[in-house]
Amino acid sequence: MRNPTPFIQKMDQAGIMPIFFNPDETICLKLLEAAYEGGIRVIEMVNRGKEVPAIFPAIRKLADQMPGLYLGVGTIYHAWEAELFSDLGAEFIVAPVMNPKLGEYCHKVDLPWIPGCGTVSEVFFAQELGAELIKIYPANVLTPEFVKSVHAVLPKVEIIPTGGVEPTYESIKSWFDAGVCCVGMGSQLFKKELIARGAYSEIKATIKDALAIIDSIKN
Repeated sequence: MRNPTPFIQKMDQAGIMPIFFNPDETICLKLLEAAYEGGIRVIEMVNRGKEVPAIFPAIRKLADQMPGLYLGVGTIYHAWEAELFSDLGAEFIVAPVMNPKLGEYCHKVDLPWIPGCGTVSEVFFAQELGAELIKIYPANVLTPEFVKSVHAVLPKVEIIPTGGVEPTYESIKSWFDAGVCCVGMGSQLFKKELIARGAYSEIKATIKDALAIIDSIKN
């Protein structure tokens, strides 16, 4: 770890931050169960549907029954959205963009904030605003080489790539070799066809395999 704060230690230990959402509350709950049973301890529900504010309290209630699970909300652009989901029990905020006003709000209320950045300047300004972990997005466009370039000038910044990371040894190893703290994955873990046929055991197996890959790389 480059910056071993309590938040970073939690994210480092998690290895993967899955990203999930479905407009059906029951499916959301089953995805959360599959993730937790697969070994996930940090998870992000994305705010990509009008149903999310209504579903999130049920997700929070189930998460409270899962010891050690750290629940956040993503696709947050504005401070008012962060306030809404913080009141509903979100423990950290993830954004696809680097909005200084959102960062200032999260810093003021001591709410961990993971902003999405695509340039070294954005990473620097996010750090200045108090972000302990930076999401590079879209990761498939920026590539692991971008992480190395950021660390060449900002050696202590902690990074999580999201968008295009695959649950394979080759993909995961390329990111950890570049120096990331953890990785974010969504549709690669929660495949639409598996959800459609209710194959939650297969989703759990995919997650277990991805975590085993990370464990083998780190240890």
